[in-house]
Amino acid sequence: MPEGTPTHGSPARRHYLVSQLKRLRVQTGLSQEEAAEEMGWHKSKVSRMENGKWKRLSSPEIDALCRLYKAPDDLREELAHIAKAASRNRASVWWNAYEDVPGGAYYPLEYEAGQIFEYTIGLFGGLAQHPDYIRALMSRGAVPDEAERERRTQARMERAHNILHRDEPPQMWWVIDEPVLTCQIGGPNVMLAQLTHLLELSGHPRIDLQVLPQAEGMSLNYGFSLLWLGDDRVGHVDVPPQGLLFDAPEDVQHHELRSHHLRAAALSPERSRDLIRARIAELD
Repeated sequence: MPEGTPTHGSPARRHYLVSQLKRLRVQTGLSQEEAAEEMGWHKSKVSRMENGKWKRLSSPEIDALCRLYKAPDDLREELAHIAKAASRNRASVWWNAYEDVPGGAYYPLEYEAGQIFEYTIGLFGGLAQHPDYIRALMSRGAVPDEAERERRTQARMERAHNILHRDEPPQMWWVIDEPVLTCQIGGPNVMLAQLTHLLELSGHPRIDLQVLPQAEGMSLNYGFSLLWLGDDRVGHVDVPPQGLLFDAPEDVQHHELRSHHLRAAALSPERSRDLIRARIAELD
């Protein structure tokens, strides 16, 4: 197997499995509910599967679903093999403990990406968040249970540690909307810790951090991420409750073009660091 090729049990291959099943269903003209009814499943099972929210799919189930969709034999055997490998390899990775938290379905794909582009508005992206900033976000009332808030905080901290501090991190491009630097979350002390943390991250050898100034007028009304997974590309929009993954070629190409425009309009990494330093000086 070539270096960098995802293994059959990997998140990228599981995403490939899901995207192929969705493509096959659409080709047959069946709705998600009709496919589930034909299989004798709960009506929401196919929908959960295609949204990446399934926990276990057996190889025989995938084989039967492929037969319903009239998939070619070689593709049916490949998808059944991926399902078998995914089931065998589930127990050993950190994100399995956080599948139910918002963004949990995104974590394994992000972890496997070789390149990541992220554009954020309103809030700092999850990988860039300081623990004090995360706790301030969690305390705003959306999650009333203190133990669950701390669990979600730990999920974000483990996510960042496993991406940023491994032996070979992905290449990352972060574009941050300028108002994020001044949006007060948790008060001046929390923002000071967050901005100092961001400045430190900007020196990471695999992070290209840029601030998009308001004067450019290029801001979008939503943030998004792009992931490069081997030869595949996947996009993600961070909307409640679990975020939205997309991989249709026209959607990915549209957002990749947007990413080029955003990076071209943003300040250079050094000027971005100067802006962050200036904001830190205001707070300190």
